[in-house]
Amino acid sequence: QPYRKETWAEAAQRLRKEDLGDPAIVICILGGMKFQNADSESLVEAAAKSLSASLGDDVRFVTGGMLGVQEKFAKCCGDGSKVYNLLPIGESSGFGIGADIHAGADLEERKGIFGQLGDIYITVEGGPGVAQEARAGHERGAAVIPFKRTGGASGGMFHFPEAALEKPRFSTDEQWELLGKKDASVEESAEALAAITIACVTHRQRQPSFWELIDELIGVDRATLTKALGAVLTILILISGGLIYREISRERYELALLHGGFLLLVFGLIGSVAWVVSEASRLEDEKRNGPSENSAAQKKAN
Repeated sequence: QPYRKETWAEAAQRLRKEDLGDPAIVICILGGMKFQNADSESLVEAAAKSLSASLGDDVRFVTGGMLGVQEKFAKCCGDGSKVYNLLPIGESSGFGIGADIHAGADLEERKGIFGQLGDIYITVEGGPGVAQEARAGHERGAAVIPFKRTGGASGGMFHFPEAALEKPRFSTDEQWELLGKKDASVEESAEALAAITIACVTHRQRQPSFWELIDELIGVDRATLTKALGAVLTILILISGGLIYREISRERYELALLHGGFLLLVFGLIGSVAWVVSEASRLEDEKRNGPSENSAAQKKAN
């Protein structure tokens, strides 16, 4: 069991409120403990400097306190005031910059909590552990931005989430291509990563719509809710159909019409439920990948 008998998600929420100051956005940095690619260290340095200078005080950067990519990012991220290093209880990063925070009794628990903490995950190189934490973040709707040109997990190895390798809507084609283009300059790729991350932050900080608030208020899993509503509506249709048949067989047509009207209302309700589920799915997709071209065009027109 996680430290304090918390679930990993509960531990992540506690960290956000008590240790990180309840920021609007948490950006987690994932990467290998040793640089494998000749350009990776320079890419991390340039990206860290750009992101630190571009993003405000309502954003926090969190590393796992590991050598290599995470240490380099922390030491290049401005004065370190936005940097936090998440470690198991009793351990220290030794970075000399940023604040060490703690959760989990061991590395596996810390990794599990780390996968529940971020709104955005930036990955550089990495092995199975990086892929595991990226999958955990991606599965719960966090944005994952892989520096694909650095290879390893970030290049798609070790069961890295395939969907995270596809261009999100908040990135341009050119920016996304630069993340994987090995012959691009370090500056070009680092600027592309920063631009994509900033666009993602902007998207996630926008005010939620009415339907997004409804989606947050309804705590039931959508698949479970859909199945339950489907069962209830099926029962109502069967009952209504039975009543209509009974009244027609008794030649009580007025009552049959009354039950028929009820049946039409049930079909209308089915259509409404289908629309709400579709809208909720669209909003979930936009939360992860940014607004679609049609949505963006409509907002621009308004």
